[in-house]
Amino acid sequence: MYRVLYGFLALTILFSSCKKDKIVLPPDPETVNYLHIAHMRKNTNPSMDNTIEQIDYSAYDMLWLGGDLAQSTSENGAIMAHADSIFDLGNENTLWALGNHDYAFPNLVQAFTARPLYYAHYKNGITFLVLDTQDSMSNMIGAQKELIANVTDTIQESSHLVVLHHKLIWMYNHPLLEPNMNSVANGGFGTLFYEINVNNFNSEIYPELLEVKQRGIEVLCIGGDIGFNVKEFEFVTAEGIYLMASGISSTSGGNK
Repeated sequence: MYRVLYGFLALTILFSSCKKDKIVLPPDPETVNYLHIAHMRKNTNPSMDNTIEQIDYSAYDMLWLGGDLAQSTSENGAIMAHADSIFDLGNENTLWALGNHDYAFPNLVQAFTARPLYYAHYKNGITFLVLDTQDSMSNMIGAQKELIANVTDTIQESSHLVVLHHKLIWMYNHPLLEPNMNSVANGGFGTLFYEINVNNFNSEIYPELLEVKQRGIEVLCIGGDIGFNVKEFEFVTAEGIYLMASGISSTSGGNK
């Protein structure tokens, strides 16, 4: 049986941008190791944070990418090829929730991943929802909303539902989190493509996730648009759903 390490309370994988040696985890047959990284871009394509390009990704069972891989990841095939050489984007164990800096040509992303821009995935007794928070300006509508409903309505044989996304859309319209949007999220709140926009997460999507939680399945939402203001974020709702984020800034220390 897997001893699943969930949330940033228990994730065993932390790394510092100041260390240049490859990270090697001790073997443990009972542990499944997941790595979540996001916002690793520099200001010039195709470079990413130095630590990101030196990690031994073979040490992890799955890689969760929270978006903003490069300055303009899908601008052309050469930049995508560089990202692919690091993250193996077409690997079924690499899950990528796109950010605004990945969105120049989404069709090029799909050419490398061979996946839709949002999808469901199942592995190790865990169901994953990979969302596209750039689509429809932070709102979960249309086919993406239907996907969420289909998963939350039918999920049964899972210990966890892990929702991967870029923007911290759950901060909007939350009485405790909304006042902190501009001091936590990279983009802050506003009407622009890279910002947290007015959206329907708490009004329409959270109730569906809550139904999953009430069926005894742990629910974790993990965003990737932080790093400038904070390096990590975790909030547990009154109902026990985890709202978290992980992200780095290549121009500063203290990255995790």
